[in-house]
Amino acid sequence: MKKQHKLSLKDFIKDLKALVKPNYLKAMWPVGGITIIFIALTCILAFLATSVMSSMMMSVMMIMYGMASASALGMGLLEILAAAGIAIALSFFFNFYTVAVQYTYQDRLKHPEQPVSAGSIWMHFKHLRKNQVWRIILYIGLFTFLWSLPLDIVGGLVGGMTKNAVWPLLIRIANDVVILWKSIEYSQSYFLYREKQPQFLGQSMRHALTASRRFMGGRKWNYLLINIVVEVLPILVWTLIFGGLAYYGNYTATYVLTYVGIALVIIGIACFLPVVLAAGTLYFTKSKEEPDGVDLDEIFKDTFKPVAELTGEAYVHEIYVPKKPKKQPEPVAKKEEKPKREAKKDE
Repeated sequence: MKKQHKLSLKDFIKDLKALVKPNYLKAMWPVGGITIIFIALTCILAFLATSVMSSMMMSVMMIMYGMASASALGMGLLEILAAAGIAIALSFFFNFYTVAVQYTYQDRLKHPEQPVSAGSIWMHFKHLRKNQVWRIILYIGLFTFLWSLPLDIVGGLVGGMTKNAVWPLLIRIANDVVILWKSIEYSQSYFLYREKQPQFLGQSMRHALTASRRFMGGRKWNYLLINIVVEVLPILVWTLIFGGLAYYGNYTATYVLTYVGIALVIIGIACFLPVVLAAGTLYFTKSKEEPDGVDLDEIFKDTFKPVAELTGEAYVHEIYVPKKPKKQPEPVAKKEEKPKREAKKDE
């Protein structure tokens, strides 16, 4: 059984305040602003895609009556693909930006004189090895999807074979637990990648996920508790208050309250995002600096391939010799052994 590692919640909150508070306003404007712009553009793209799909359905009906051509469907499909491509590009950009913010907080923990501002975040974003980070993003999404796929299939089969809604609900809850568990296991991938960044040249980026899974062994429950108290509860309380305001406005047809409530929910979450990103960075740093220590070489053991194998140098001095076919032994007839004559006994 792996040893359980526990960070003090009280000390963690104290250190988090010391990390975020001095530069909160400088970090809040760039992080919150980019987040709001990202949400706004995503909503616009979703609205446009929905409108195009409605137009395509109308075009199908018009084609059936000979009132439109198939080219209208083709144009609509191209528009949906373009919107999907832009949405994917925006999501990658936002992931790169959040990683840059976390690296900025990580450098501040090492060098307290460094500020967390728009300039320092942009510096980390500009020098980020995006061709490596995007592969980590894809690996995390791929492995999480593969772990949840069996329960998705089982849930679909059970939902189609029975009218009882309890079993599909239980399978869905189990699937969400699996996704949460794997997300916790892979949560330190970006930090561990940065610790061994030079060695990742030419290597598979899934080694960062393997190291994160080993790093989180014995830390998952402590990490989950800290995230619930520090991140989830404040966002949940804020959303319940102003989401309730939006619901009340919609229920009473006072739509001004609806729009104000939705806007306050989005703005509050965007302004709280620096705290969320700083908390993830602080957890990695404090865990790495525990008294018993974290051996990064042990975490990455048996992951990286030797450089000689990557460059082919390991195989330069090998000589290929074709294998010679083995000769089959010819069958040889066994000679009959003559019975030995017994010596005559002297009378």
